[in-house]
Amino acid sequence: MWLNRQIGKNFREEYAIKDKILDVRSEHILELFRTDALGQIALFDESEVLVEKFLHIESELVAHIGACCIQERLQTPPNPLTTDKANTQSSNQAIAHNSLIPHNALIVGGFNLEIAYQLFKHDMHTFFVQSDSKVLDSLISFLPHFKEVRENPLFTHCAKMIDLPIQKYSLIIHNRTPNPHEIDALIRLMQEESIFIAPLPHPLFEEAEFEISLKDFGKFFSIVMPFFAPIFSHKAFVFASKRIHPLADFWLQKCDMIENLAYYNADIHEAAFALSTNLASTNLIKS
Repeated sequence: MWLNRQIGKNFREEYAIKDKILDVRSEHILELFRTDALGQIALFDESEVLVEKFLHIESELVAHIGACCIQERLQTPPNPLTTDKANTQSSNQAIAHNSLIPHNALIVGGFNLEIAYQLFKHDMHTFFVQSDSKVLDSLISFLPHFKEVRENPLFTHCAKMIDLPIQKYSLIIHNRTPNPHEIDALIRLMQEESIFIAPLPHPLFEEAEFEISLKDFGKFFSIVMPFFAPIFSHKAFVFASKRIHPLADFWLQKCDMIENLAYYNADIHEAAFALSTNLASTNLIKS
């Protein structure tokens, strides 16, 4: 499976599939399979796979690598010269409880609600764009925090990009490798210190595609750094930003305060960006 990087006719044998438990046909195709070793496996459009046993790894990695690099800013306090005493007291109380500027996140291109669940740990209002509600709702038994995410006041589901409120996002996570046109559209929703995270073709199995994707991101961002999930490194991702560096701007305090994690920690964060000599020396990586 890892050698050919394709979903082939031997899919059932490769994953030791016991049986198919769900088949949904809509804008997208969802097939849900059951296995003994890996739990349920979700296959989307006969090309993309989410594995129940490893779902937390990718979700924690992409959510917290991005969120733990977001720079915090204090909200501007009220001007005592232009504010009456009553309003000043109430404003000071509000600032004491929530003095940091809130951050918004945007997730596009997939169905993994678990990423949003992880972002809630940073109190980030998360906007999730997915038009295929039929397939999304069919994942209620597959995604462990499906109901909690959908009912969370920090979560907003939008069918189309046009439904999003007019605002900037501190973190954008794309569940598929975007083309230059998609990057160009999404970068308009970002600030100078915003972060863009997306999967990349794997450099060992899809070398040419990997280089093309890095070039695409390099046209828009001054920092473009691939990263991988340590221990579970068959997937590649990119961290892209105009100003934020994933290691120099990493907030260890944020990482240490996150509760109920099974995979991500400070060591994983730093190890994720370790590259082989040949990859580190390429001029496509902008660090």
